[in-house]
Amino acid sequence: MKIWKWLFFSLLLLNILIIIGLIFLLSRSYETPEKEDNYSGDESGIEVKMTNDAVQDLIMDAVGKESIAIDISESGIDLVSSNTIYGLNIDTSFNLEPVSTGDTIVFEVTKIDIANIPLSQNALYTIIRSQSDLPEGISFSENERALVIDTALFVEVVGFDVKVDSIDYENNEWYFSMKR
Repeated sequence: MKIWKWLFFSLLLLNILIIIGLIFLLSRSYETPEKEDNYSGDESGIEVKMTNDAVQDLIMDAVGKESIAIDISESGIDLVSSNTIYGLNIDTSFNLEPVSTGDTIVFEVTKIDIANIPLSQNALYTIIRSQSDLPEGISFSENERALVIDTALFVEVVGFDVKVDSIDYENNEWYFSMKR
């Protein structure tokens, strides 16, 4: 009978360690990315102003994945990803807010919804960041709750080196500089 008692306490200790590990993993806190607009107004090549629809098409052409859809409008930027996990189709939606421009576009992830799972935004971000399969050039920041898009993605689609100067999606305006 004594062996069963030791096995019980060992299993109990293992369960406690697993729960503590999950709490530690899911309670991580992320910083808010700082807002930074890199528009300089100097002559840096071809300056282009694009609409939300044009940028949406540019991003979708560069990404080329059918499981990811982005919707850019004056009311906000939404990203929806569909993944099949264990035979279940799970939709994940993000609300994004651009906070930094330049050679990378940094979008603050303001809201995440994974199949209505009732966890904190930081816990959902941790799950998404660790389990995501994003195309090359798109990544989740490790320190901030942010999605980062490298403008090198656009070189193949546009044929130029692209730098994002300023984003004003509320007024349907995105400003780019392009160099050959």
